[in-house]
Amino acid sequence: MIKKITFILILTVSVVRAQAPTVGLLFSDSNVSEGYTLFSPEVNNSVYLINNCGEKVNEWTFTEFPGATCYLLENGTLLRAGKNKLEIRGWDNTVLWNYEMNANGLNQHHDIEPLPNGNVLCIVRDSYSNTEIIAQGKDPLKVDQVIDLDKIVELKPIGTNQAEIVWEWKFIDHIIQDYDSSKANFGVIENHPERIDINYVDSNIESLDRGYTHVNGIDYNANLDQIIISARNLNEIYIIDHNTTTAEAAGHAGGYSNLGGDLLWRWGNSRVYKQGGVEDQKLFSQHDVKWVEPGYLDEGKISVFSNGSDQTRAYSTVHLLDTEISGNTYTKENNTFKPLDFNWSWSGDILEKPMYETIKSGAHSLPNGNFIICQSSLGQVSEITKAGEHIWTYKNPSGNSIFNQFDNISQNFNPIFRAEKYSSNYIGLSGKDLTPRGFIENENSLSSACATLSVAQIEIDNIRVTNPVTGHVLKFNQKIELDALRIIDINGRVVFSSKNFSNDHALINTQSGFYLIEFEKEKIIKRIKIIVN
Repeated sequence: MIKKITFILILTVSVVRAQAPTVGLLFSDSNVSEGYTLFSPEVNNSVYLINNCGEKVNEWTFTEFPGATCYLLENGTLLRAGKNKLEIRGWDNTVLWNYEMNANGLNQHHDIEPLPNGNVLCIVRDSYSNTEIIAQGKDPLKVDQVIDLDKIVELKPIGTNQAEIVWEWKFIDHIIQDYDSSKANFGVIENHPERIDINYVDSNIESLDRGYTHVNGIDYNANLDQIIISARNLNEIYIIDHNTTTAEAAGHAGGYSNLGGDLLWRWGNSRVYKQGGVEDQKLFSQHDVKWVEPGYLDEGKISVFSNGSDQTRAYSTVHLLDTEISGNTYTKENNTFKPLDFNWSWSGDILEKPMYETIKSGAHSLPNGNFIICQSSLGQVSEITKAGEHIWTYKNPSGNSIFNQFDNISQNFNPIFRAEKYSSNYIGLSGKDLTPRGFIENENSLSSACATLSVAQIEIDNIRVTNPVTGHVLKFNQKIELDALRIIDINGRVVFSSKNFSNDHALINTQSGFYLIEFEKEKIIKRIKIIVN
């Protein structure tokens, strides 16, 4: 018999309301991916980690508003960008490290990216005066008093409140122009797709005098040692080499690709380097560019959220695209970088409304190929399948104050810049207390029904396996007792099966590669993709 634990079954009023929830969990399908969602409301100091039932499993409280993203690191700590400083906090909210960015001359904005070595990549705004930028070949008629170009800074945390800049890359070092032949960066723009035309103008840039590049997203690929960034106002995404010194990053040679800090690849708006027209533009004010993680269904592809704010289409789109590399070079066709089009795209309705955000927002891929979508102005996070099926939505109940259930929330009163979903077997959650701690809002009937879980479900959710599997030995984070364990290869064949499984296990005669490991207890099944080295 399956015992039940009911976490929340409290009726706060005597009248049962039939009204659908307006905050917290709004919709949940049984096919929702296992995991926990992390988000930082834009207009308060909190960070929340919630389960699929919309219950809070942890909360961190900071001293300033976000600026704007946060990440749960593999060691279980939280890295957050605030308005003025970066911080790392423990699971218990203890401050482990903080660094005053603005006080040290670093105007960090939008996104950060934690690196495997413990360092942090930051998007930093550099401002140039009218005189400085004209000296770089900018047409005086295309510049206001100040222009902002971004740079990427790699910070190494030191002690509890210090940091060292160990690497740096700047847009200003990689511009080209065909306006002033007396300048060193004068050249034929269409012959140099590895550089940025400082005089390119379209409606995005004209409407935003200062923000020329407006980088709003950054990601790192450890296998390639490359960085990808999203430049919203140019409607392009770029890949640069991280395998350079700072001196090489400022030049045009060196690094793994021997291009120094020049662009290795660019995509989204080939007009910027005079290799296409309006009809060739693919991205529109995009955000949240990422490589799909190793071991995921779409491993190695690039995901991006295209806002679509070109005033001709009132919808946003989530895209996947697949680059092509020959040796160390990203390939081109007809002088534009491949691919010629998206690998996969989705735009549609969520809760019977078109998914459309003119600013901010984002999306990222999950291990099974599903996508988490964050609609910033609505404070809403949803999951869709690759087939376009909507299977989960949560609405942030936290603004300047906590909203009550059935409150009417106006747009931009509960915004979230970004949300991240972590699988149940994410290493950063190993050993953490994930016991639900109630809702953020005052009540939620949908969450209450979802939160009645069996003991077996709780036990199986807490199982973690060392991944990748090394030495052909399955190792678990705890002693486990299962009714059955099965290992399935990529052809769907069961290569190992055991009943009443309770120990680590040597995978005899199992070849290296990808497998699906399946746990079963009291008819509840959990599946995890593993790599056997």
